[in-house]
Amino acid sequence: MWGAVFVFLKLLMAQPDFPPVGVIIPNFNGVHLLRRNLPSVIRAAAAYPGTCSIIVVDDGSADGSAEMLRTEFPSVRVVVHEANRGFAEAIHSGVDAADAEFLIFLNSDVRPQEDFMAPLIRHLEKAEVFSVSPLVLDEDGRVSPVSWRCFRIRRGRLRSVRWRFDDLKSAAPTESLFASGGSVALRKSMFVALGGYLPLYKPFYSEDFDLGLRAWKRGWRTLLEPASRVVHEKKGSISENVAADRVRKTRVCNRFLLEWTHMPGKDLMLYLLPGYLFQLIGRLLRLDMVYVRGFFAALRRLPEALRVRAEIRKHQVLDFWRIVDAVERSFGLKA
Repeated sequence: MWGAVFVFLKLLMAQPDFPPVGVIIPNFNGVHLLRRNLPSVIRAAAAYPGTCSIIVVDDGSADGSAEMLRTEFPSVRVVVHEANRGFAEAIHSGVDAADAEFLIFLNSDVRPQEDFMAPLIRHLEKAEVFSVSPLVLDEDGRVSPVSWRCFRIRRGRLRSVRWRFDDLKSAAPTESLFASGGSVALRKSMFVALGGYLPLYKPFYSEDFDLGLRAWKRGWRTLLEPASRVVHEKKGSISENVAADRVRKTRVCNRFLLEWTHMPGKDLMLYLLPGYLFQLIGRLLRLDMVYVRGFFAALRRLPEALRVRAEIRKHQVLDFWRIVDAVERSFGLKA
């Protein structure tokens, strides 16, 4: 009997220590989403082998979100913005309030599996890893393409590389260009060193793509960990609270800004600028004025994008295509 006890104690002592984690959830008029998904986050926090705190940043909601949280979820810390400041500022307030070095950002429309935290956090203990993405599923259990991200130039634009979960040869982690801001684990010190999400992309969209690229260019990797899984609902707080035309215009504008900030100059001149011209003519012929307004909104912010581009180059150790090649090799798309 004593031999069995000794083996048990040895195994118990051999269990690795798990560092403290802070979960940050931005919220804007998402009281129904919080009620539906926050219990899963709380269960995941309780299942995590280390300590875990949950911070919800209420970004100027008018639906009673903050009051509901204090009443129904007293274990959750609530940070309140009196007025709506946007996704990035909500995240920044949560980061400022968090004591942990290892953080997880979750949108209010994301429902994590109970055991999703530990596989993410283990990667962050490696000094060169900046962020880790879980496998993102839709409500029907299908793997979402936002789980793994890589981009190539096709038809005059920077477009996502298509992939299937079956393409992954094993359940091993793989490198990714960036992690979706709606479900990502990362290091607080690195996030702060990068300056967090840039105001160039306010109020929303492309800030997570930009953040991942800025980290990679410093030599800090992003990974996909298939052992960690979350469910992302189809309709979130942005689509419920912002007019569809404004959402699309912002998405178009910020994608142009991202390309002007990060793409090598040769590719911009030879491939992307001609592609912009052909696409703009096509959109005008189709009377797609939302797209046209998005392009000219980006053009007005070109000086700001160029300033950011110059700042990134001061710290760059890897160029864009070297990063893309590494990501594709890790996934198994290149030999």
